Amino acid sequence: MNRFPAALKILLAVAALFYLVFILRTSFDVHGQRYFTLVDDAMISMRYARNLAQGQGLLWNPGQPPVEGISNLGWTLAMALIHLLPFSSARISLVVMLVAALLLLANIVVIFKIVRALDPTAELAPLIAATMTAFYFPLVFWTLRGLEVGALALTIGLALLLTLRLAHDPRPVSARWLTLVLVVAVLIRMDAILQVGLLLIYAGLTVGAAPRQRFGFVPFSRSAPPPGTVQRDMPGGESHGNRFFVIGLPIFVTVLTLLAILLIQRLYYGDFLPNTYYLKVNGVSAWERVRVGLLSLNDYASRDFLMPMVLALIGLAAFKELRTRESPLFFGLFAVQIGYSVWVGGDYAEELVDAANRFIVQGMPALFVLFALAMDRFLRHRARAAFQAALAVAIGLGALLVVSGEPWSKWAISNAPMLRTDIQRTKLGLHIQAHTDPRAVIAVHAAGQIPYFADRTSIDLLGKNDPVIAKGPPATGFAPGHNKWNYEYSILQLKPDVIADNFNRFPAFIDSVPQYQRLSSGIYVRVDSSLVDVDGLSADYK
Repeated sequence: MNRFPAALKILLAVAALFYLVFILRTSFDVHGQRYFTLVDDAMISMRYARNLAQGQGLLWNPGQPPVEGISNLGWTLAMALIHLLPFSSARISLVVMLVAALLLLANIVVIFKIVRALDPTAELAPLIAATMTAFYFPLVFWTLRGLEVGALALTIGLALLLTLRLAHDPRPVSARWLTLVLVVAVLIRMDAILQVGLLLIYAGLTVGAAPRQRFGFVPFSRSAPPPGTVQRDMPGGESHGNRFFVIGLPIFVTVLTLLAILLIQRLYYGDFLPNTYYLKVNGVSAWERVRVGLLSLNDYASRDFLMPMVLALIGLAAFKELRTRESPLFFGLFAVQIGYSVWVGGDYAEELVDAANRFIVQGMPALFVLFALAMDRFLRHRARAAFQAALAVAIGLGALLVVSGEPWSKWAISNAPMLRTDIQRTKLGLHIQAHTDPRAVIAVHAAGQIPYFADRTSIDLLGKNDPVIAKGPPATGFAPGHNKWNYEYSILQLKPDVIADNFNRFPAFIDSVPQYQRLSSGIYVRVDSSLVDVDGLSADYK
């Protein structure tokens, strides 16, 4: 069987060109120079990465006690490697986006291989699932805008592929590769342990069990061996020691990795968990988080998953060939991300992106696989061989029209969500850098682009990088990462030279503080600071 059929190659080429267009549309001009930036949250990780690459430690403010204001350790380490390359701050985000595009392309291939491995007789399903994965809006958006979503989707997909292989053919080499990929997934984000745990449970239950050939789905099926042949590495033929190794190795090393991360975080940052965990959890009841998470799920994510989920369930009910031991695993990989999103209260930008958040996105490829297999069964033998690839792509794009049509249409008209504010904050950061002394301290609500491009010691007014605020009480109703501030502490006690931006109730607070004046550019400066060029900061930077 051709590993990369012509239809898949065409899909990859079209997707690569589309991703390039997406990336180039995010560029902008600053004083005659072309700049690129990631979404604001990703630029927080970029600041940590740059400081690490410069030998100052994995921290936000060099020279200060480290605070873990990131929750994507592995992805930040990858960004640090990129910062070792000779690219300016204007271009470094472009490199990250190009790497992210490669991850998306690799993920398309992995999804194609997963479907073909599950059912080698399926003609339409691999291309349907690959097409949906290639152009699913929030997956493309969050990945190309610099977050770890694409890296996680790829590693979980690879782990799923290797888990299926291990269940059918439990060779030690498969266990080693699976172990490596699971470790990478947990390093990228610790909460990947939810999907990783499901894969390990599946492996533990299926390695050594007889394949359920009566359902017709045997992963990585091969031609039957001659009668009487003993296959030592096949289910039922391996030794108990081999079974213990191929199951025990990924479990042991993954758990050890998780414990090591927790210990390192405790030793380096002073807490077992990232500061962002306390920011979202401290002072907020579980019910309040769940309530907000359910509202977010209904308002912004239901359109993404209801159609493929319902059709996948109908397919399972209609065709016994789909009811395999793999089906609960795929639904579980999707459902656990839904549950996690609800439990943490959703994310911060669903309304702005108008789509499922990054946690749910991580589980969507598994649902696309089930949907594609169901559609293949519905349409099996109804399409002529010459038109099967075209039909599969048409079905995938048609499903995408339902799932992602609205956000893609908005992108076509108005470009990427949040890009306008990302550009403005980048220009603001450069403006502050140009008109302040390197010793100046700035305070920000948006902790990404402004501190990164200003390259100044920064105070995070919303607490992602400040444990005093993160572990303090909420200042308003729950909103993930945006409901805590303490201006008496951050402004009156820490006394920044510059306050870069506004948020929520800040104007009402600062208007009564005589130590600061608001400039015509909207920037606030401390009146007695000698580290700022007031006239320069007053100029229009937009």
